[in-house]
Amino acid sequence: MRGLILCALTGVLFAFSASAQSELKTAKGKVFIEVEYVNDHGAKATRWDPLPGAFVVWRSTGEGAATDASGFFKLKGAVGDTLQVSFIGMQTAMMPFIGQNFIEVPLASGLVLEAAEVMVQGQTSSYSMLDPMNVQTLDRGELAKAACCNISEAFETNAAVDASFTDAITGTRQIRMLGLDGKYTQMLQDNLPGPRGVAVLQGMTFIPGPWVDAISISKGAGSVTMGHESMTGQINVAMRNAENAERFHLNAYVNRMGRNELNTVTRHSLARKWNAALLTHGEWTDRENDYNEDGFQDNALRKDVVLRGELKYRGDRGIRGEYAVSGVVKELKSGQVPMVHLLQPWAVDQTVRRMDASAKTGYVFPAHLWRSIGTQFYVSSHSQRQDFGSRTYDAQEDFAQFNILYATILGTADHRITGGLTGKLSSYCENVWWNDYSPEPVPPPFLASKRIDRTVGAYVEYTWARDLWDVVAGVRVDEHVFFGTFFTPRINVRYTATDWLTLKVASGKGWRTAVPLTEFAGPWASNRTWMFPEAGTSANFYGLEPEQSWNTGLNLISKFRLGYRDAGVSLDAYRVDFTDRVILDLENPRFARVYSSPSSLSSSAQAEFWWDIHRRLSVRMAYRWIETATTFMLRDPININLPLTPTVLTDPFVSKHRGFVNLAYASRVGEDGSAWKVDLTVQAVGAQRLPSTAANYDASLEDPDVHVRPDEGEAYILASGQVTRLFSSELEVYLGSENLTGYQQDRPIIAADDPFGDYFDASLVYAPVFGRNLYAGLRWTLDN
Repeated sequence: MRGLILCALTGVLFAFSASAQSELKTAKGKVFIEVEYVNDHGAKATRWDPLPGAFVVWRSTGEGAATDASGFFKLKGAVGDTLQVSFIGMQTAMMPFIGQNFIEVPLASGLVLEAAEVMVQGQTSSYSMLDPMNVQTLDRGELAKAACCNISEAFETNAAVDASFTDAITGTRQIRMLGLDGKYTQMLQDNLPGPRGVAVLQGMTFIPGPWVDAISISKGAGSVTMGHESMTGQINVAMRNAENAERFHLNAYVNRMGRNELNTVTRHSLARKWNAALLTHGEWTDRENDYNEDGFQDNALRKDVVLRGELKYRGDRGIRGEYAVSGVVKELKSGQVPMVHLLQPWAVDQTVRRMDASAKTGYVFPAHLWRSIGTQFYVSSHSQRQDFGSRTYDAQEDFAQFNILYATILGTADHRITGGLTGKLSSYCENVWWNDYSPEPVPPPFLASKRIDRTVGAYVEYTWARDLWDVVAGVRVDEHVFFGTFFTPRINVRYTATDWLTLKVASGKGWRTAVPLTEFAGPWASNRTWMFPEAGTSANFYGLEPEQSWNTGLNLISKFRLGYRDAGVSLDAYRVDFTDRVILDLENPRFARVYSSPSSLSSSAQAEFWWDIHRRLSVRMAYRWIETATTFMLRDPININLPLTPTVLTDPFVSKHRGFVNLAYASRVGEDGSAWKVDLTVQAVGAQRLPSTAANYDASLEDPDVHVRPDEGEAYILASGQVTRLFSSELEVYLGSENLTGYQQDRPIIAADDPFGDYFDASLVYAPVFGRNLYAGLRWTLDN
């Protein structure tokens, strides 16, 4: 009954808002500010840059909004009214609105208001009400609220994405969205392929946080122009580049675990049309820690070097280009301590070597600015070897992708169409073997896989954009070299009911092929035996079929004023239904069984509220609910000769309930640019189902249950905080702590005293292994 009443009220609200706005038109445009810079010849010059945070209001009513990060604004008003544009220290501009399609407003310098109070404050995390997709953007300020050393650690202050550890030994992190593993979220880097394939987990560490300009989190299947692999959503990492980076930026970081980092970003002007950026990252951890005294390191020893260079070209006749190359050298060691005193320690030794390059070139037709053509090329070579105790995994992946797209309008700017061709080629070579510490020659691998994963496809996407609503409908057809043809439709709809309320609906299909030995990293930190289906029509894919799913969701966003200050609410609900899903079955503690589940679904709902309580204090709160159900094929633990029985279980390591609160304080900025910032984040993580370890009961032991763990991980609270001191606009230092409550999972490693025995298992991790982690760092920026 309450649902029917809500639907009825919503319908009345939509009808009322539509009739009330039928006489209005939408004013769209950008606000610009004149800035000085040093040109290629060392002389001072000026240019016009977009101005975020400018206030744009209707003179007749005083209603309006602030420009976004790109200086863009969009307001509904009456033709004949006047737009009033203002910004502190600038002259106010008046712009008559006569129904123009796009308005550019330049603001000139005015009198500096010495009494004006400026604060280090603003929405560092925001939702778009204009984008038909459910997109949340995290800017640099949001990433600086916590110890964001790389992308796998970038979501500590975000409610939409969960981060957890794959095991209790290596410290490898994985993310989840909508209750599903991060492999179902399409990771992009500057709208090009991000961590995927063999690098789906390790690749998250290849993007240091200080290199990032912004992160866009999109729930739902997304756009067909980005590919077919998005099943829960997309995360696009926008890098600092040759246009938006400071002239010089340095970030140094140390923490209690002995982790040290140094990151730099520099921007260089090479010629009038060419600019460059160089990004460097170095990380080393040289301290062994075993605070829980289980005989294993709490954190891995690391030596990482990541380099990236980028060129940007901006021609005079509509040609734009972005070209980048990156390299990674990564070494990780972990295991028993002290390793030097043990004759044959159980150890982890991992090495990664990677190179990738990309080229994006676009052309906008000068006589038809609404028409463009672009090409995207990306290649990578990834080599990874890891020793876990007596087992070794060696993998090589060479990947290439191209995307050619063409965009134009159909008659008017309200109707846009984009079409293109794509191609992907992945060459995999994987080997697994036991190391019995015998002399050469090395025994042959007990599991070997070589395959070519090739896909070509075409897509078309149509956008019908109006003031109050947008419809984005697309379809793509892909031909896989082994599995045949896949048809992928997607649709996203936005309806703006009022200036403060937007409703979005999305539905679409996604599919992908699995790389299970790297996607399921946990069992490597155990003595479980890997098991795959019988070789069949897809023998080169471990007998696994492609994963396919449908994602359907609803999102409501409202932005309003509460107590004369900005506030907002975002409500969303999504359901992901798999027709084929590759799962990791850990229900028998002796095995890691990988197979395709005939049925799996995830339902989720999230409510988020944010409010600028005071001009210096803001709060963001969220609650998320997740319900999963997957069909596992289980064997009777007593009579193993009985056939497998389909059993529906909730997914392990997924908490049904999660609460989130973030408080952010920013002081007044002094005349010398000094200020204070304080951030506090508290998360309540609900109970989680854990894989069964009942079969570890051993009556012959003094304590038969010593290797048995509960079937449910308890609920717990995590808190993190950070204090930042800005000494000027160029220099700031920060001090913080992760896991302020010091919560640690009890006995995360089974049979830690016998790592080469049958019971050893460090993969059943649901909570932090390391306790309170203090850290400190500094940021130094020069941007004259």
